Amino acid sequence: MTRIVHLSDFHFDGSPELRRALRSLVDSAIARQPDLVVVTGDLSADGRPAELDEVARELGRFGPVPRVVIPGNRDLEPSVGPPGEARPLPVDSDLDYFLALEPALTLGFDEAGPGPTDGGEAGAGDPEAAWIARFGGLSAGLKSADVHVVAVNSTPRLRSEALEAAARQMRRAAPGALRVFALHHGLLPVPGRKLRDGDLTHRSGDVLALLADLRVDLALHGHIHRANAWQLSDGRGAIVVASAGALVNDGRRDASYLEILAERGRLSIWRRSVSTGRPTLLYEGARAARR
Repeated sequence: MTRIVHLSDFHFDGSPELRRALRSLVDSAIARQPDLVVVTGDLSADGRPAELDEVARELGRFGPVPRVVIPGNRDLEPSVGPPGEARPLPVDSDLDYFLALEPALTLGFDEAGPGPTDGGEAGAGDPEAAWIARFGGLSAGLKSADVHVVAVNSTPRLRSEALEAAARQMRRAAPGALRVFALHHGLLPVPGRKLRDGDLTHRSGDVLALLADLRVDLALHGHIHRANAWQLSDGRGAIVVASAGALVNDGRRDASYLEILAERGRLSIWRRSVSTGRPTLLYEGARAARR
């Protein structure tokens, strides 16, 4: 059996509240004894190196468990709006950008103790460099006999070159391996959330068609802040699209993540509450063999 935990959308801003919440989420996920951790972006509130540093330390508590980590829009581009409803700022909106950041500056960054100043932080002033310095790349992947993961950056949009590279990597999956594709932005609407501009990745229908052609079993994403799973069929086989909950603005009273179990050709996906540990089954079924 392969156990995957799928985490997303921490929006960590350095506040004591989110520091405690993030630690609780990681504690809960570690307790599930996963074989793999997939994290689909918006780890930080604004992509600051200090925010990313703390998140990287928390994720480091998984120890030797393999991790596939990709960025979200909050990690790479200036935004305004509450978590789950962010809008990118135009590049010339420097004043608006800093005004939008100002409330976060009062949320207790100093409580973490002394650290490097902005001037000495790796990637300061360059969100992509800050991310790469801590997590190794904007795309990620994992290949083993049991599971094959290809994860891509979808900010500011999922580029055709990235998708073509992902397709080449997916075709290298070992026979019988669970094929997993991951990105930040959504592929389908979910119940309980009004669809907003930017919720879905560019040309999401074409992306889903490609994933079906690639015989992908499971597509994982975040961004929408709702735990959900859909199964789609193109007549030749099926693909499950699952979105993770979030640390904030989850649509319920508590944070959540996904726990995914793959065993003997079957797949089950559970929403796992951080506060209670209670699982809610979102999907259970056979991995469909494609014709």
